[in-house]
Amino acid sequence: MSFLKVLMITACIFPFVSRSETLEKGIDVLNQGQFKKAREIFKPLAEHGDANAAYWLAYTQFKTSSTLEAGSSLLKSAEGGNPWAMATLAGIHMPKVDRSFCGYLGWPCDEQWVDKAIEGWKKLAEEGDGKAMYALLYHDPSWWQYIPIYREYRYGELAEKLYKNKGFTFFYDNSFWSFLNEDKRIEYLEKMALHGDGIASYKLFYIFDDNKEPQEAISYIENGVEEKNYYSLYRASTGLMRLKRKYDIGSEDERTSKRAYFYCYAAHSLFEKGYDCSVSGFFDFEYDRDIEMHRYYDKITGERVTEEQLENIRDKAREYVSGYYADLQLDETTVEFFRGFYKNF
Repeated sequence: MSFLKVLMITACIFPFVSRSETLEKGIDVLNQGQFKKAREIFKPLAEHGDANAAYWLAYTQFKTSSTLEAGSSLLKSAEGGNPWAMATLAGIHMPKVDRSFCGYLGWPCDEQWVDKAIEGWKKLAEEGDGKAMYALLYHDPSWWQYIPIYREYRYGELAEKLYKNKGFTFFYDNSFWSFLNEDKRIEYLEKMALHGDGIASYKLFYIFDDNKEPQEAISYIENGVEEKNYYSLYRASTGLMRLKRKYDIGSEDERTSKRAYFYCYAAHSLFEKGYDCSVSGFFDFEYDRDIEMHRYYDKITGERVTEEQLENIRDKAREYVSGYYADLQLDETTVEFFRGFYKNF
């Protein structure tokens, strides 16, 4: 083979390899909560006709207040064959979407995309895409999903297939599970949590909390906290503190408002646009007219908490997660686009 032919083949192959790697990099950056940076990675890929990149460009535009551009990018993605974009543009015509972004954002939504999205998911599911398998169960229910008890049995049967094909949202979604198949759900959520899945950890937390198994519930969040997991840190500031207080678990220092605030601010340091960590949400307070400032008090111990102490907590929280990044675990099934106004998991 001549050197010229080698160059021509390389020129044909390399752009696709490069784009594939860059799309993956963009999604990684997106999951660190850096939406503007991810948007700039997706934009040139979308301009070169990558329908998947156009979908993620639309999402990052949506998250950075470029909502009109997001509608155009979604249309480009849908016309390029992306079923996730099609489903978003189907708006409230999708079976499980009762309020979509289409109306007030002026996106070019149309009922025609419903059947096309489902057909697209069916094709992906046949190729082993677990996210598409989940999307079909969610948006295109089979007859057996309307039969109580039997459906729970079938969901349990499908668990291994969904897990092997990375359809993890199937296990996050409470609507597929009940006391009849909960053991199967726990089995797979535990596998996921073992591999660092923060959403799986907090789902297990609430399952064991409901089942009155506080030690099991606490262990999953605490393991995530040790790994500096974004979702676990926030759940530690709310659910974990509540459970420790309820069952009198751990030392008093581990159950205070100051500790709860520390966990929340650590999560905030990983992703600033995430959960609200306002001081007033964690401490009792009163306005002191003499100094024209608020005085804060720990809700558990009642002790006064000074501004200096609060800043010290924030410094320690930032230091605790220094060098770590958020993993928002966003994919086509967990972003707001999939459920309309419903928030991601």
